[in-house]
Amino acid sequence: MIIYSVSEITQKVRQQVSSIGWVWVKGEVSNLNYHSSGHIYFSLKDEESIIKAVIFRRTAPHIKYRLKEGQEFQIYGNIDIWRKGSQYQIIVEQVIPGKTGAFYLRFQEVKERLEKKGLFNEKYKKELPEFPKAIGIITSGEGAAIRDVLKIIRKRSPFTPLIVRPTLMQGEEAVNDIVSAIKEFNEYGKVELLILTRGGGSIEDLWVFNEEEVAYAIFKSDIPIISAIGHERDFSISDFIADRRAATPTEAGEIAVPSIEQLMVHLKHLYGKLKTLIDNKIESYRAKLETLRKSYAIRKPLSVLEFKQQTIDHLEDLLIQHGVNNIRSLRERIRRLTPKPPELSTLMLEINNLQGRLKNSVNQLLKDKKQIVRSLESTLQATSYEKTLSRGYSIVRKGTKIIRDSQKLEIGDNLHIQFHKGSSKARVEETEPETKKA
Repeated sequence: MIIYSVSEITQKVRQQVSSIGWVWVKGEVSNLNYHSSGHIYFSLKDEESIIKAVIFRRTAPHIKYRLKEGQEFQIYGNIDIWRKGSQYQIIVEQVIPGKTGAFYLRFQEVKERLEKKGLFNEKYKKELPEFPKAIGIITSGEGAAIRDVLKIIRKRSPFTPLIVRPTLMQGEEAVNDIVSAIKEFNEYGKVELLILTRGGGSIEDLWVFNEEEVAYAIFKSDIPIISAIGHERDFSISDFIADRRAATPTEAGEIAVPSIEQLMVHLKHLYGKLKTLIDNKIESYRAKLETLRKSYAIRKPLSVLEFKQQTIDHLEDLLIQHGVNNIRSLRERIRRLTPKPPELSTLMLEINNLQGRLKNSVNQLLKDKKQIVRSLESTLQATSYEKTLSRGYSIVRKGTKIIRDSQKLEIGDNLHIQFHKGSSKARVEETEPETKKA
């Protein structure tokens, strides 16, 4: 016969009880004691039984709901034995009000399932347009939510078109209506941003936004979506799936469009960038123009033409010399050979052919180069001062200086005026300053 001590029996019972593990238990709270140590002691009972429960001090700050005597709660914890009192109890880690507990558990289940599939991953979040050309609003046709969204958007960006699609926000038919609204806007294709919103309510009222059909419709939307469901403390699956969450309908409007002040700052920034770009372009063209003005071809155009002619002469000499050398080489080969008369005649024929081809090549090259020279001469003549005079202009000189400014003249000065044909002499009787253009 084995005789156990009280502690041994308690330990065996504890091993059996501990094997139950983590469980959810619901019941009515009684004997509630917020102890000075920071621990919370209470009992959970129903019509037939009662179980002791404790929330240790390390866990108490993380409990979202405050326990109340006589109210029903669902608690999550681990079954264990308190050895000193030899009584079993549940060590609590989580507390949910009994009325909403079932909804909360379903919420957690859906959230975990979608999270494992990666639907909450940031890489799938679409970027919101900075200045949307049109915004679609999915919400109830009546209520505070639509009024708040319209008010804030019209105040911040009155010129942005808004399209409201009245939609059921709770009830059995709400899921299909919300899914249809998202699809309709995507098929319509003329809005760049969607706002899905409704005002506050109980978890039952907001439950439609935790349904997987709504979550997948948001995820598959090609248009970015802002989710603004309930109040700031309310979270739904739609908030996790959407490209951006807003705590309230008003905040959704603030996120959707920039204010007029922000637009003015943006426009001022764009103006500055555009001005800088234009200034840089003008400066670049001015530098290029200055480089051209100082270039050798502009300052001494005839020299450029002369250099071209010199190059042609040099090429002509090289080509003739090359031909002469080829002929000498062939003649030397003929001289060294003692060919039969037919072979000698063949070589002579080859020489004649080469001479003909050489002559044609030289003539063609000279023809091409002369054409280039004529083109350059035409360009030079078109830009010469004689051509300018032929169009009705004249050159005014005072002595040897060309006069470009009437303010350089004095009454009585003798002038020499050169025309396209002939010249004249004149005396200054009156001068007028340059008229400023408006």
